[in-house]
Amino acid sequence: MQTKIADERDSVFFDDRRRIRRIRMIVDLTSNLIRRDPSLSHRQARSLVTCARKAILELYPTFDVRFETLIKPHFDQVLCRRWPGEELASGCDDRLVN
Repeated sequence: MQTKIADERDSVFFDDRRRIRRIRMIVDLTSNLIRRDPSLSHRQARSLVTCARKAILELYPTFDVRFETLIKPHFDQVLCRRWPGEELASGCDDRLVN
């Protein structure tokens, strides 16, 4: 009985760690693409941020407050460095650009 509870706890812990790693990977890949792709427009970059947010919330639906307080400011900083003077991700619309 005790082993089953420990296994379930380890499984939940492992699943949470795996989701956090995926969230980090999404943020890192999106940030690097925005920083390094010279053909990317500001509008396309904002759409990538919107897509990253949706992907993160699909992985971890309760992550919305953390996204707004931790990850969104990071993306805003990346966008401001690449396109000084343009509006931030918070001012973008949710329409995707292909």
